[in-house]
Amino acid sequence: MITASLIVQKIVIQLRKDITNGILKEGFHITEASVARNLKVSRVPVREAFRILENEGYIEIILNRGSFVKKILRSNIIENGDIYLLLAPYILRKAIPKYTKSVYKKAHAVLDKIENCDEYCESSYLVWEFAKIIYSPAKLEMSMKIINDIYSQSIRLLNEFFESEKNTKFKIDIHREFIKLCEEKKGEEAIELWINFITEMKEILLEGRPN
Repeated sequence: MITASLIVQKIVIQLRKDITNGILKEGFHITEASVARNLKVSRVPVREAFRILENEGYIEIILNRGSFVKKILRSNIIENGDIYLLLAPYILRKAIPKYTKSVYKKAHAVLDKIENCDEYCESSYLVWEFAKIIYSPAKLEMSMKIINDIYSQSIRLLNEFFESEKNTKFKIDIHREFIKLCEEKKGEEAIELWINFITEMKEILLEGRPN
């Protein structure tokens, strides 16, 4: 028997995926009735799913107007970017000395997948998969939780970036060079390269964003 909480969870997962992948665009008006109809459920679990998504920052519920896909503002990108730039070097200094042959093998495998990927939505998740590979050896649970939250909120932006015709194929030269430097035991050079890359991506994602 499917419980009420499981139904809510399924609705949340589906809507989160639709928002993240750009199927439901920023500012789109989502109604309980349309979601209930499309997913063949009652409006009660949809209402609960909306509350969860509001808490997660995916939708905005406005009194007497309804629920809308929340816009990502410049201030959000700047704050997330600044936190990421502070955390990344700290994590990498702990992680890089612990890289094993297995880590390098996984990193190269993911980069090969990105290189051969034609689906921009999949590329976004592969980019995060690469990040988890290079950060996880640090075994910094709290720091990784923060980084994970930042990536979860940034996937939408990455999808918009990849959706652009000129960015359909994500360039991974920096990622390859980062791994190469780590393999050559040039950790600080690798970190500097990675920080410069993050800074550049932050500026690219800020282009054209509302205040």
